[in-house]
Amino acid sequence: MATETTSARPKRAHRVPKRLLAEPEDRDLAKAIKNSIKQQKRIVRSVPEAPVFYPTAEEFQNPLSYIAKIRNRAEKFGICKIIPPEGCKPKTTFPRTDHNHARTVKFSTKRQYVNHLQEGKIFKNGDKYTIGEYMTYAVENTAKYRREHGLSPHTSPGPEELSAPQDEGCTVAEKKLKFYRRVEDEFWRIVETNPEDVVVDYANDLNSSTYGSGFEHDPDHSWNFNKFHEHPLSLLKELHLTIPGLTHPWLYLGSMFTAFCWHTEDHFLYSVNYMHDGAPKTWYGIPSSSADKFESALKESMPERFRESRDLLYQLIALLSPSYCLEQGVEVFHTVQEKGEVVVTFPNAFHGGFSHGLNCAEAVNFAVPEWLPYGRQALEKYHKERGSKRNAVFAHDQLLWSLCYLMARTASKNAKLLEQGKNIFDVLRETLPFDMYKFARILHTEFSKSVREETLIREWLKRAGLGFRKVAYDTEAGQLCYVCRCMPFFSSVKCSEHPDKITCAKHAFFQCNCEVAKKEVLITVNDAAMQQMAVIVERIATQCDAQCQPLSPETKKLVAEPAQKQEPPTREGSAISNGQLAASQSKDSTSESREDSKKKCAVCGDGNSLRLQCMSCDNYYHAGCVDHHSQKASTEIDNQGEKKPFVCEFCAPKRGEAKY
Repeated sequence: MATETTSARPKRAHRVPKRLLAEPEDRDLAKAIKNSIKQQKRIVRSVPEAPVFYPTAEEFQNPLSYIAKIRNRAEKFGICKIIPPEGCKPKTTFPRTDHNHARTVKFSTKRQYVNHLQEGKIFKNGDKYTIGEYMTYAVENTAKYRREHGLSPHTSPGPEELSAPQDEGCTVAEKKLKFYRRVEDEFWRIVETNPEDVVVDYANDLNSSTYGSGFEHDPDHSWNFNKFHEHPLSLLKELHLTIPGLTHPWLYLGSMFTAFCWHTEDHFLYSVNYMHDGAPKTWYGIPSSSADKFESALKESMPERFRESRDLLYQLIALLSPSYCLEQGVEVFHTVQEKGEVVVTFPNAFHGGFSHGLNCAEAVNFAVPEWLPYGRQALEKYHKERGSKRNAVFAHDQLLWSLCYLMARTASKNAKLLEQGKNIFDVLRETLPFDMYKFARILHTEFSKSVREETLIREWLKRAGLGFRKVAYDTEAGQLCYVCRCMPFFSSVKCSEHPDKITCAKHAFFQCNCEVAKKEVLITVNDAAMQQMAVIVERIATQCDAQCQPLSPETKKLVAEPAQKQEPPTREGSAISNGQLAASQSKDSTSESREDSKKKCAVCGDGNSLRLQCMSCDNYYHAGCVDHHSQKASTEIDNQGEKKPFVCEFCAPKRGEAKY
C-alpha cells in the first residue's frame, strides 16, 4: 500500500519562490537577461546613404530652380542633402535670445519615452520652457546622457576624433559618419531593446512669427523660408493664404534623442529644413515608391495599435527602425544634417529621425508644378480612409482653379499679341516663370480630372433631388468635410438640421439620415464656368504641346479625349450641355457617348466590376460607391447567386421605399 501511495503522488513542480520574484534584484536580473536576448536577436542592417548635392554659388541663388534641377536624381531616395557653397550660407544666429518672446513666452513640449518609440504610444505633454530655459535643459540633458553611457562629450567630431589612428586612410566624411554611427547605434539600442527609460522633451512646430525666425538676420537671402511661398515657381502663393508651417516656417528645438517620427507632409508637399545651429540630426527617408510597403510594414509591426487607432500614421508617434524596414523590403536612405546644411524631402516620402543634442532648425513646405499629381493622391487618400483621417490644410481644387485662372488671365491680357499671330506658347513662356510645356500639360491633366469628377457628382446629386445654390467661397473659413476632413471647393453639401457642418459632395448622405429636402448643394463655380475653363486649359495645353516634343501615347489620348466621353451617366432628356464642346460633336456621336457612359458607375465613372443596376433610374453602381447598404446587397447577390430588386439611395427617397 505504501508503495502504491508513493507512486501515485504527483511530481512536484519546480517554481521560483514568490519571495524571490518580489525582490527588486531578481526583477532587474530577469529584465537584464531579457534585454540581452533582445540585443542578441537584433539585426542591424547597413542603411544606404541619401545623395548629397553641392550647388555652385549661382545655382544656390535660386532654391526652387535648383531643387527642380536635381529632382530626377534625388526624388527616388525620398530625401537629399544640400550643402551651400562657401560664403553663401544665410547669416543666422537662431535662437534669438534677444527676441522679446524668446525671453518671456513659454511654449509646450512633447514628452517622449525613447524606449517606447516603436510601440506607437501617444506622447504626453512635457514641461513648458522659454527658449533660453529649453537650451539650458537640452545642454544638461545631453551632457548627462553622454557621460553616463560612455559616449563622446562632443556632439560633432573634433580634431581628436578625426585624427584617430584606427580611422587612418578614411576620408573626413567617412570619419564623421563613423562618429555619428556610434550615437545612432546607441539610439536604436534603446528603441529596440527597451533596457531603461530614456525621457526627453521635444519642442516642435513653434510658430516663427511668435518666437522669431533665424532668417530675420538675413531677410534678403534667397533661402529665407519666410519668403519661400513668394518664389516665382511656388504654387502656394496662388492660395493667398498664411498657413503656419506650410507657407510660413516652423521652428524646432531638439535635445539628445528627441525624435521626429515617421510621417509624410500635409498634402504630400515638399519640405525643406535648414539647421541654424547646434548638434547634428540623423534623417531617414523612404521614397514614394516604397510608401505603401512601409505602411503595410508599420501595420504588421503593431496590429493592436492600428485596431485601436486607425489614424496612427498621422499622429507622428511611431518610429520603426530602418533595419526592420529594410528587412520588410522597404527602401530606406540615411543622411546626417549638420549646422548650415539643408535637407529636402520629396512628395509622399516618409521621413523620420532624431537629434544628437541641442539644435535649432527651421522648416517650411512648398509646391512646384510636378507636385500636383501627388496633391491629388493625398486628397484621394483623405477621402478613402474612413476612421483614419488627416485634416486638409487647404482646398486642392481651389489651387487648381487659381492656377487655371492665372494661365487664362495671362492669355487674355496678351490677346493683341495672339491676334497678331504670336503663338500662345511663346506668350505664356515669356510671361509666366514655369516650364510651360510641363506646367500646361500637368495642369490640364489634373484639372480635367477634377472637372470630370465634379460633373459626375453634381448629376448624381441632381438625380437625388437636392437643390443647388450659388455661393461665394470663403477662403479664410476653409471649412472641412465632416466625414473625410478634406476641404471642398467646387461644391459642398449642408443640411438645415446641422447648419454648423458641411460635407463634400461625395459624402452628401454620410453626415446624417435627414430627408433629402433638408439638404442643399452649395456651389462655388457653376457648370458653365467650370466647363469653359476646362476648354481654355485644354486648348492652351494642346497648343503648348504642339510646340514641344510629343506626349506619351497615354497622355496624348487623355489630352485629346472629347468632353462628351467624360459626361456622367444621365437619364434620357436630362443631359448637361457642354457649350462649345457639345457643339463640336454630332448628335449621333453624342448619343453613342452617353450610351457608353450608362455602363459606367454613376459615382466614380469607372466601368469595371459593376454589380448593381438601379431598377428606377437604370444607372450602374459599384457596391462600395453608394453606401454600406450597397455592400450588404452585393454580398447577398454573391452568396445566393440571384439578383434582388435594387433601388439606389438617390431614387429611394423619391419612391418612398426601401433600398432593397
